[in-house]
Amino acid sequence: MRRRTAVGFMTVLALFFNYSVMINATTDHVTQTGAAPPDPRFGIVETYVNPGAATEAGAGYTRIVLRWDVIQPGSRDDWKPANLPDPFIAGELAAGRQVVAVLIGTPGWAAANPADGARAVPDMDAWAAFTRRMAQHYRGRIAHWIIWNEPDVWQAGHPGQTWAGSVEDYARLLKTAYLAIKEVDPNQQVHIAGLTYFWDWSHGRRRYLDRLLDVITADPEAPSHGYYFDAAIYHLYFNPSQTVAVLAEARAALKKHGMTDKALWINETNAPPSNDPKELPWSTPRFKITQEEQAAFVIQEFAVAFAAGADRVEFYKLRNTADHPESIEPYGLLRGDDSPRPALTAYRVATTYLRDFRTAVQERSGATTAITFDRGSATTTALWTSGRRSARVTVRAIAREADLVDERGNVRRIRAVGGVYTIDLPGATCTNGNPCIIGGAPRLLVEAGAAGKRKALL
Repeated sequence: MRRRTAVGFMTVLALFFNYSVMINATTDHVTQTGAAPPDPRFGIVETYVNPGAATEAGAGYTRIVLRWDVIQPGSRDDWKPANLPDPFIAGELAAGRQVVAVLIGTPGWAAANPADGARAVPDMDAWAAFTRRMAQHYRGRIAHWIIWNEPDVWQAGHPGQTWAGSVEDYARLLKTAYLAIKEVDPNQQVHIAGLTYFWDWSHGRRRYLDRLLDVITADPEAPSHGYYFDAAIYHLYFNPSQTVAVLAEARAALKKHGMTDKALWINETNAPPSNDPKELPWSTPRFKITQEEQAAFVIQEFAVAFAAGADRVEFYKLRNTADHPESIEPYGLLRGDDSPRPALTAYRVATTYLRDFRTAVQERSGATTAITFDRGSATTTALWTSGRRSARVTVRAIAREADLVDERGNVRRIRAVGGVYTIDLPGATCTNGNPCIIGGAPRLLVEAGAAGKRKALL
């Protein structure tokens, strides 16, 4: 969650007055077209700001933030149903999207140390009552609860710090919420807060997930309660190739602690551009990224993450605020004026041609990456090169003909010759220099028929 991710309350109220029209339009689109519901594995943060664009993009789930310090600001008896009005959530559900909620923000009356503000460790009895009531209030509408956000950002005073407690404090926060929510409905899912990973990595610290799992497994009651979580979550940006290593490390940590059935989500990802003349960074960006590279990143990140075992992948975020105060870079797939960036089209390409996949298998040959998505009656092979030069690759054919799709959504029919397709891949532009973090513009080879055990690259 970038800085000031939660939409300001007044902004939400302003959106609310126009939202009934959006709900009707979105509902009509789903019911009149008879379109299949979106694949819930593909997400976009805060789709409620433009539900029509999110539906057109094919987003299957969204993430919202529900702040305790806004919902119960004054006391345990104070109750303002949500900082996000119910019609927003109704619109998302009507569009076929699942709603995933982050619970965060300690009100002063519930803080162990009020000086810590919303970052404070709460009184756990008050926290239990709040999470139980939220599960009751949203039962049947929200089935996934994320407990807090990025507690691994440990530096006091840093704008990204949301949690003033220790790992042990967070383990109690997670346990308390898990038991309260599952008491209401055992089918509701409780997830560990999204972790940045690179805060620990860059400071040479043992990973937060590994340390947290140590604390959880030391609790003798944990095994009988599913270790107090259903999924672990990461926020990973800019470099698709690093996603593979991070997810492998997370899976190894879970296995080491005896947990082989936990889901892994990437709940924030993106490579925000630094060259959009309509929305330039407000300070020197961390990476130099073009809009075209952002579009390439969308398809590459979906492909490598799913092949590496991610259960869900979500882009942060749908639309920028007008002055994008949330970060140095404006992240949105839409600009603040709702105009689309090329990345939004790339997102729609991914959800169109990768959705409903059964397996995703990655191959590498030199600088070329091929990831085969077996979709049952169809197979999509995502291809790109990480080299600066264009590359010609040959791919074993499943069918005699196929559609070749680029990140702009252009489709060209091609024929196999001698049982193979020959495909030219654009070179990577590597705007940020070495190492090259985003490959060249990808191509999707879409064939009729199942992939089986086919190896794509010759």
